[in-house]
Amino acid sequence: MSKFGLWWVRWDGNLRTYASRMTLGGKRPTSYDEAVQWFKNRGFDRVVFLSGEGKGINYTGNGYDDGLRMALWLSSRIGSMDYYVPIPFYKYGSKKPRDNPSEGFNNSYWKDWIDGVLSVVDSNRLGFYWSYESCLQTTPNDSTGVSVEFIQKMSNYVHDHEQELIWIPATGGRGVSYLNDPKYDGILKIGSYFDYVFVQPNYYQYSKLDEEGNHGLPYTYEKLVEKIRWIHEELPLKIKEQNPNSTTRVSIEMEADRTVLEIHCTCPRDCPEGMNCDSNIHTCYEHCRDNHPQKAINYALDYVRALQDVGWNPQDLAYYFSIDFKVIDILQGYCRREFNEPYV
Repeated sequence: MSKFGLWWVRWDGNLRTYASRMTLGGKRPTSYDEAVQWFKNRGFDRVVFLSGEGKGINYTGNGYDDGLRMALWLSSRIGSMDYYVPIPFYKYGSKKPRDNPSEGFNNSYWKDWIDGVLSVVDSNRLGFYWSYESCLQTTPNDSTGVSVEFIQKMSNYVHDHEQELIWIPATGGRGVSYLNDPKYDGILKIGSYFDYVFVQPNYYQYSKLDEEGNHGLPYTYEKLVEKIRWIHEELPLKIKEQNPNSTTRVSIEMEADRTVLEIHCTCPRDCPEGMNCDSNIHTCYEHCRDNHPQKAINYALDYVRALQDVGWNPQDLAYYFSIDFKVIDILQGYCRREFNEPYV
């Protein structure tokens, strides 16, 4: 069983290098070795580097040089932990793709990026993370031009170099009826090209859910259970239908953020970067569907409850916890008290 932790980084344009964003109780580690130990101490054995679908990763237009530079930075700092390098979809600070996916993979920025990364030898690098999260990609409802053929060729190229390819698709406020419809769910078409697919239930973030013909429903706990049951029982079968030889491991992303930390504030400037202040309850919040810390904790723990109710103990899990390990520590404590088991 592997636990994948998400390690957030970003390009520092002033220093012309990358920087880790991870903290513990708002404090940065004294070294990258200490940051690695923070992951290991909490049960993580693999990390996935990411930065907002590529928006926080340097872009010069030269995919090879950009990939090489990130690979050198990672290999010189991470040391003893297995990791995945992002394949950045969007340009730095932009919502525009780094290249035109409709023109194919073979002569694309993304192939050059992979080549740049592969030019750096590192035994701890397990593979790549496709950073474009939308489950709409490869469907008629996605406008980026990503095709099934693009993903297939990218997958073949990565695997030909004995590397893994993983994906963490976002389902947003879409119910099972949409996830069963190939017009709205690209996972059905391309899931088999990845070694791991960690589906985001997005229950922690969304209070409303859409079903075909019935939009704006409450995203209830029962709907979370229904979505996780579909991911566990039906999605692997649909991926097998797509490709009988598929060895894709299907799981979910556990989701929480710094809203659970109950950081006191009186105005936005009191809050850490990336957070806002709810002046009614004097608490900083991030992306949770409710700004109250205790409710955020309960929403995060609902994922554990839902897995139990479905009767699923996934072999592998990915964890989004924003940039602060204290989020994990708080949920570990609650999980042990309420379920007599660890959160990670």
